[in-house]
Amino acid sequence: MLAKMGIAAGICASLFVVVIAAAAGSIASLFAGGSGGSLTCTPVGSGPDGANGYGREQIGNAATIVAVGRQMGVPEEGWVVALATAIQESGLRNLDYGDRDSLGLFQQRPSQGWGSPEQIRNPTYSTTQFYRHLLAVPGWEQMSVNDAAQLVQRSGFPNAYGRHELAARQLAGAVHGAACTGSPTGGWAVPAQGACTSGFGPRGGQYHRGQDIAAPIGTAIVAAVGGTVIDSGPATGYGLWIRIQHANGVITTYGHNSRNLVQSGQQVHTGQQIAEVGNRGESTGPHLHFQIDINGRPTDPVAFYRKHSGAGLCG
Repeated sequence: MLAKMGIAAGICASLFVVVIAAAAGSIASLFAGGSGGSLTCTPVGSGPDGANGYGREQIGNAATIVAVGRQMGVPEEGWVVALATAIQESGLRNLDYGDRDSLGLFQQRPSQGWGSPEQIRNPTYSTTQFYRHLLAVPGWEQMSVNDAAQLVQRSGFPNAYGRHELAARQLAGAVHGAACTGSPTGGWAVPAQGACTSGFGPRGGQYHRGQDIAAPIGTAIVAAVGGTVIDSGPATGYGLWIRIQHANGVITTYGHNSRNLVQSGQQVHTGQQIAEVGNRGESTGPHLHFQIDINGRPTDPVAFYRKHSGAGLCG
C-alpha cells in the first residue's frame, strides 16, 4: 500500500455545499463491466477550492465514501475508518499509480483480488469493496480506527491510520448530508454458497421465475446488493421469503428460507446475512430460490450476474 505523507486535519464545513452530478439512469449503465455504480460527488460553493489542505477533488471523494457507506447501511464509525484509510493511502485522490500495482483511493491491488484496474479506479466500486472487507472483520466496531483499518488494508505501515482519525471525523461531519442519485454499490454478491440446480425459464408446464441454489438447511443467505427490505415473512409457494428493493426498480427475492434475520423496512448492505436456507413451501429439497425482477419483470439471474458481477452466480 502507498504510504501517504501528513495532510492537514481540519476542514471548514461551511465553505462547501456538496451536490451530486446526475447519474446514468439504466441498469446497464450503472453496472457496465461490473465496475459498480456511477456516483460522482462534486463540491461547489462560494468558498475557495480548498480548505486547510483539502481541494475539490478530495472533498468530492470524501462525499462519495460517506454516501456509499450510508447506502450500504454501514454505521457512521465505519465511514470514519474508510475516510482515515483513504487519507493515509491516497490523500483522498483517485490515483492511477502506487506501490507495486496499487491503485485508487484505497490503493487496492488487482493482484490481490480487489478487482480489475478499471474497477478499482472507480471510487464507488473501491469504496464498496473496502466496506465489504471491513464488515467481514469480527468486532470491528469495538476496535480503534487504526486497528480496524489495518485489518482491512494489511499495510506495511500498520500504525499510520490512527493519526488521521480527527480529520476523518471532521470530513464525515462536513459531507454526511450529501444526497446521491444512481446506485452507489459496486458489484453483486452471490446470495448463497451451493450448487445451481433448477434454472430460470419453463419448468414442468410452468415458468420458473428464478434460479435455485441447493445447499444444506441453515446455510447463510446474504443480500445480493444493498437496499431496503420490503417484505419478510410467509408467502404462498415460497414458504418463507424476503424481498429487497434496490435502485432503478430492481427487486431481489429469497425464498424457501428456514429462518429470516431481517424485518420489513430494514436497510441491508451487500453481503449482509439476511436468512438461512430452508425447505419450506413448494420445495423439493433444501435450497434457495433466488429471483431478480426489474420494473416488475423477472430476469434470468445467471445472465444478470454474468453481465453485472465479476463473481458470476453459477461459476
